[in-house]
Amino acid sequence: MKEIVDGVPCIEYDKERQECLNSLRYHGTRYDKISTEHDGTLTWLWGHDQYREWSSSSHSDLILIEGKPGSGKSTVTKYFKDNLLKREQLAKQAIVASFFYSYRDGELHTNHDNMVRSILYDVLHQNETFFFHFQSHYRKTLLHGAWRYDSLKQVLLSFRTHPAEERLYLIVDAIDESDENRRDVIIRLLHELCATTGLCVVKVFLASRPIAWERHKTPQIKNIITMQDENGQDILKFTESFLGKFKLSPEFYNKLKDDIIQNAEGVFIWVRLVEEELLKYVRTGYSNDEIEQFLESLPKDLDGLYKRMLGKLEENEVRDIQLGIRIFRLILFAKRPLRIQEIHHAIAIPDTIDTEYSPSDESFKNALMNNIHRRIIHCGGNFLEIKEDIVQFTHQTAFTFFTQLDGPVARPGAFNMSKDDSLLRISITCIRYLMLCVARSTPEDEPPNTEFWDLAHYEQYVEYLNGRPFINY
Repeated sequence: MKEIVDGVPCIEYDKERQECLNSLRYHGTRYDKISTEHDGTLTWLWGHDQYREWSSSSHSDLILIEGKPGSGKSTVTKYFKDNLLKREQLAKQAIVASFFYSYRDGELHTNHDNMVRSILYDVLHQNETFFFHFQSHYRKTLLHGAWRYDSLKQVLLSFRTHPAEERLYLIVDAIDESDENRRDVIIRLLHELCATTGLCVVKVFLASRPIAWERHKTPQIKNIITMQDENGQDILKFTESFLGKFKLSPEFYNKLKDDIIQNAEGVFIWVRLVEEELLKYVRTGYSNDEIEQFLESLPKDLDGLYKRMLGKLEENEVRDIQLGIRIFRLILFAKRPLRIQEIHHAIAIPDTIDTEYSPSDESFKNALMNNIHRRIIHCGGNFLEIKEDIVQFTHQTAFTFFTQLDGPVARPGAFNMSKDDSLLRISITCIRYLMLCVARSTPEDEPPNTEFWDLAHYEQYVEYLNGRPFINY
């Protein structure tokens, strides 16, 4: 009996720790959508002087990966997270916590509280000895009903006084895509976390486009790596790889390679889009002269290339443009990223208020697109991709191009779509989709009144709803 009783506190402690973990749990979706590095690229990071100074020091510190839009900051951040424990001796037993901000993925992914929650969850999940930092604050959340920022902040800062030797790596990507209203608060918090070093050493790895750091009134970051100054060899390897797909003479191959490298100016996404445009161009056959002329015709800046891509979409058939607009509306203005199955069903519902709608399974089935993957890529061009079953813009720069003041959303043109009109159309789609599901709430040849349903009736209806993925939205 004594042995049983003696074990109770330990059991209760672990139960509380698990409940605390559950209260912090946050499922970010951005990491899985980031492109992995091209074979043999980014290995320069481990030997970079700024990185070595930051990584090998015995005190807490920050490093910033900064660069132009599309220069590969998120890819190098993902690469660092994936390879840190294998490449760094000092990190073998370390705790690695991460958060990837994303403006494209909606408000939850730009929220600073969610960033801190995610970091704290990773720490506690990997090392239960940190729980005493959380315990009193977690008990307060039981009274408040949710974690408050002050409690999250205090837990994080308390790691500086952890009584045992530990090494923490905190990886935060795309801080420029975070909520701008409180960005300065978070930047100061990370600086404060690294301001003093005890037994617990904290290494913060940040990635961001250039932002006005001085406006955030924080100390200057000592270690900064600028992507476009370092990624030349990576762009070279990628360019050599895709040009190798064509049968080109060595002289012509080298000329094209040099032209692409020179025009890229450190913007990796520009080279990737050039590859996609070139592959599309040569599908019907080509000569070397035609390839050279085609590459010469491509704009040398990212914005110009996006404008050219949009112009090509505007030359599509009317039905392709109309479907493209519907897809872009859903991706731009839905409250969260949508899966391909959700978009497949959403675009089968008429979204104009003056269109009569009589919900029936038969009419809905007839309206569903065949080859939906192919239709999305055809109507969205190289602006869109499907990753982890999510339909999204290929890059944040493409999203920004669409939503900027002089972008397709705002200016007159085939792809003009106002936010208010788009939200109205999405609302109409949702309401009509619910009407479709409710119209089928009574299984065929069964009692129309649900009061007379038994378990089999409910199971049949649930099975029906499982085949209606957009209802999750």
